[in-house]
Amino acid sequence: MRALSRNLARPQVLAVGALVFLAAVGTLNVRDATVPSSRIEGVTYRSDPRAGRLAAFFKAYNCPQPHHVQAYIRAADAYGLDYRLLPAISVRETTCGVAEKDNNRWGYHPGRQRFASVEEGIDFLARQLAEKAPYVGKTLREKLFTYNPRAAYPAEVESMMRQIE
Repeated sequence: MRALSRNLARPQVLAVGALVFLAAVGTLNVRDATVPSSRIEGVTYRSDPRAGRLAAFFKAYNCPQPHHVQAYIRAADAYGLDYRLLPAISVRETTCGVAEKDNNRWGYHPGRQRFASVEEGIDFLARQLAEKAPYVGKTLREKLFTYNPRAAYPAEVESMMRQIE
């Protein structure tokens, strides 16, 4: 017993113990961290089941590649939106990019709103719907009606969102 306690007090043993502890901490799921995973650089969503659902949805509608699945999920997570919202709007408004102009797949202020890339558009629109007037503080249905004030529009987009699941 004394030999064991002497060995545990050695600096090498402590160093090995510290390395084992750090290795274990390094394997924690990113979602267990206090920083939202969407705000951490380099986070990928390849193993996220939502990615497969979105890919299947875009394929079913014959959407042009690339589908920007990871950008949609990252933006939804970053701004606290349902991950299905922007993809459903994109299918409803431009057949997910078939009829897009200037990387605007969501028909957002058509003819006036341009984006340098689809990814920039995804982030911009997610931020608008989550944080900016006239959308902030509204329910999903209210946001959709504000986005397009046709009476049937919220139900159309919500129906497409259900198709993703």
